[in-house]
Amino acid sequence: MAKNIEDIMTYEPADALVFEGPFDKYVKRQLVIRSLSDKDMVYKIKTTSPRLFYVRPNIGLLTAKSTVNIEIYMQPKLSTVPSSLAKHHKFLIVAGEATEDVEDFHGFFKQLDPANTWEGRVRCFLVHRQPEVIDTLVNELAEPIRQTAGGVDEVEVMNDALQGDELEDLNMTKEKVTPLEEEIKDIRGTTENVEKAKENRCANRSSKLFMFVASLVTVGAVILITHSGEYAIQRIKQVF
Repeated sequence: MAKNIEDIMTYEPADALVFEGPFDKYVKRQLVIRSLSDKDMVYKIKTTSPRLFYVRPNIGLLTAKSTVNIEIYMQPKLSTVPSSLAKHHKFLIVAGEATEDVEDFHGFFKQLDPANTWEGRVRCFLVHRQPEVIDTLVNELAEPIRQTAGGVDEVEVMNDALQGDELEDLNMTKEKVTPLEEEIKDIRGTTENVEKAKENRCANRSSKLFMFVASLVTVGAVILITHSGEYAIQRIKQVF
């Protein structure tokens, strides 16, 4: 079981990270971690919403008695937030003692024994600048909301927070995919138009063929009637 991270470091804000709207642009907040230990520590930031937030740096070395400023960005994803408690976004700080020089931080955590880790959780609130929402948030912060290792009852899925360059790659991929989706829509629309044109041509051809056959039948009937009439007149003349 992970140990309480407050034994080796402090972090600010200690209560919660508050992101104020409107959320149609990037919103940045800062998380400051300070080492209380005489030993170097490797830290990592995880979050329940890796596609909404990205962290810079999201992993690194916290040397003895030092401080690291971590920038957390919220993407312009939400236009409205009905309540500050619509979803409880959380951040998890994970740390482990660097007993030797560490070059691969991700590999360090993969090999780290969970019993030798420290964890601390920080809640996150998304609020609009409205008095009633702020009052709700203040009431929530009046309670002990910071949750550390062993203090969480519900099961949470924490993911590694995205680094800035990772988010940039993700956005570039989205930018490439969007034009392709538009091209696919255009191709589908063109295909549908071609199919409709074919159907219309077939319908026109069928209509013209029907009219042609009807005309032939009409002409044939007229000829037949005319020929029969002349024959009848000749027979009458012969009789009289």
